[in-house]
Amino acid sequence: MFDTYTDIFVERANSYHKAMRLAPKARAAEFQAMVEPLRESGRGLVCDMPAGGGYLAPYLPAGFDYVGIEPVGEFHELAPKDRRTLCAPITDIPLPARSVDHVISLAGLHHEERLEPVFSEMRRLMRAGGTAVLADVAIGTAPAGFLNGFVAQHNPRGHNGRFLDERTSPALERSSFRVVDDGLISVPWHFGSCELAGEFCAPLFGINGLAPIEVADALEREIGMIAKSDGIALQWVLRRIVCEAV
Repeated sequence: MFDTYTDIFVERANSYHKAMRLAPKARAAEFQAMVEPLRESGRGLVCDMPAGGGYLAPYLPAGFDYVGIEPVGEFHELAPKDRRTLCAPITDIPLPARSVDHVISLAGLHHEERLEPVFSEMRRLMRAGGTAVLADVAIGTAPAGFLNGFVAQHNPRGHNGRFLDERTSPALERSSFRVVDDGLISVPWHFGSCELAGEFCAPLFGINGLAPIEVADALEREIGMIAKSDGIALQWVLRRIVCEAV
């Protein structure tokens, strides 16, 4: 059985949020990489889907407005109250057609059974010429092996991510997007110590029954860590696709 985003985070939105509060800037490079392609775009309304706890909103450049779309009520309740967030499926969003300028989607698509309905809904919402930025784990990378291997073994629900692959860009093009950039990007997660990395990733990924140092050892072994003057950098990698709505 394939567990969808909603199936998963109905159960563990709170533990994910706990992790993000423990080290709120750990994933700053990820969030910055999502908004960087928007800096040269015309200002406007950015739709974040799925939005989780609204973690990406503070990273938007000045002049952009924000609306988050979050299908899980528990996450929706955790989102910042000063940011507009709607609780709705990401394939059926209660906003008019051509009502947003840009769309961003970070790390939630690998929990979707089929991406084309999501892409079609993104395109329905967007005005022509807008920018869509999608980033998620890519098939064949170290994070993909870690999630569908180590996390799957130590999460009671398992982990069966359907990661971005050779079919993703053609599916976007069939949904009336033009792909302008597509590649792997390095987005290291920064922590003050290896143990803090383990303390963060255990609740983030729903890992049970292991001490933080055991999780940290797996991260170092399977993802890789680099020592920094202020701690360590977990060598996280995502595939980022930047598109124009045509």
